[in-house]
Amino acid sequence: MTDSTPGFHDHLGIRSDPETLETEWMRDVLDVAGLSGGAFLKSCEFAGYVGTGQTGCNARFALEWDRPEGRPATIMGKFPSRDETARATGFGGSAYVTEWNFYRNFAHTVEVRAPQCYHAALNVEEQGFCLIMEDLSGSEQGDHFVGLNSDETALAIEQAVKLHAPRWGDATLPQSAPVQTTIDERSDALQMIYSMLLPAFLDRLGSRLDASIVGICESFGQNVKRWAQGTGTPLTLAHYDFRPDNFLFARDPGAPPIVVVDWQTVNEGLGMVDVAYVIASSCDPERRAGIERDLVEEYRRQLTATGINYDAETCWRDYRFGSFWGLAITVLATSMAARTERGDDLFVRMATQYGQQCLELDSLTLLTS
Repeated sequence: MTDSTPGFHDHLGIRSDPETLETEWMRDVLDVAGLSGGAFLKSCEFAGYVGTGQTGCNARFALEWDRPEGRPATIMGKFPSRDETARATGFGGSAYVTEWNFYRNFAHTVEVRAPQCYHAALNVEEQGFCLIMEDLSGSEQGDHFVGLNSDETALAIEQAVKLHAPRWGDATLPQSAPVQTTIDERSDALQMIYSMLLPAFLDRLGSRLDASIVGICESFGQNVKRWAQGTGTPLTLAHYDFRPDNFLFARDPGAPPIVVVDWQTVNEGLGMVDVAYVIASSCDPERRAGIERDLVEEYRRQLTATGINYDAETCWRDYRFGSFWGLAITVLATSMAARTERGDDLFVRMATQYGQQCLELDSLTLLTS
């Protein structure tokens, strides 16, 4: 696939195996990106993998320059998963093409703090994919099992506004999507996929879930298409996996306060999906119930400060409505990601957090009444 977006050069090609990546290739990438500044890259060494990489593989590279001052000592790359099932799913579905498309067509149009990307390349037919990005080694990944403290949650809400506000109600969004679809087509597809995957999800994890959570998963399954058609609120660019594991927080002086990563699910959608998702993800249900109204109002306040008209009643309705995405992505992700003990524990926690949110907000009545 090709694109004429300024700053990306398809002639550089793709490298999908970080362990065999050549110095000469990285030298060309960094020269074109403007990072070399006249210096010569003497070597690029694979320095190991970073993170669990359930749907993608992240690797760090050590760089040696003839003039190192002002040049990065390390660089990050994202590549296809090393797990065959997850890799096939990534190319057969939309994960890799969606993230490639974000950096090619969307990142420069929004204000969210995403990693700076120097090269983005994709060839679905040959299963080739790579992103070369800044190394945020002074930052630390959030942990869904730990959640977010109040300061971190506030940073996440601010980033949601920076993502949503610039493209709010933008009718041109679908033109930059990697695949052109209508809302009816997307609604039908989500209904079909959720219904198809729910039995396997419940067979795998249902015995670890409270009966009420299983019940809301099943009830939602009968109303997925209706949910996917939205509330009538203008759509925007939504992350769709806006949770602690996809935030990097500053741990060293000079690091950015927060960076939002993993753009494999970004799409046109209801902005409140991200807000509901991150609030439920940030803490246990007991704490969420006490802080969610204030957080939703803070999001609305910041959004309206950009000139967007969003009244409190509609915003709260959309929050309740958006809470169902947590269940949807939990069911879908269980089949897409490589199976691990931590992964299963995470999906159980997610289903519990999002299911409890839907139940306490009585969100189902928005779909059935």
